[in-house]
Amino acid sequence: MVSLRHVALRCRDLARSRRFYEEGLGLPFVGFRPDSGDAMDLADGTVNLTLIQFGGPGREALEEGTEFIHLGFMVEDLAGVYRRFTSLGATIARDDVKERHEHDTSKVPVGSFKVLDPDGNVLDISERPDEWRTSRPIGIGT
Repeated sequence: MVSLRHVALRCRDLARSRRFYEEGLGLPFVGFRPDSGDAMDLADGTVNLTLIQFGGPGREALEEGTEFIHLGFMVEDLAGVYRRFTSLGATIARDDVKERHEHDTSKVPVGSFKVLDPDGNVLDISERPDEWRTSRPIGIGT
């Protein structure tokens, strides 16, 4: 059996990224990495998200839909998360992670939305329990 337990993101502004993930998304802060003042852990109780200060050369921001990787988060209160992100000034990239509608700023997205973190990483935020498959179907060839 294999289980995903850890993801690390290199961040230009560690404090801003912490605020985005902790206050905006609601991931609890676990603590700073041992022997490191430039990395910290947040976690949902199962998966660890490490934020690491990035001091390398600038990176080109990629448009949503052309990014190399994005992350998906299941939330219980989509409207609440949306309001927290907008109060932090986050960029909402799309409404509905599957249909990818242009964001309508006049209303709260229904079901899911895409948001950009402070470094331009794309996050899918959904309250739909069937948004992502977490097991393969059993049948012929499995």
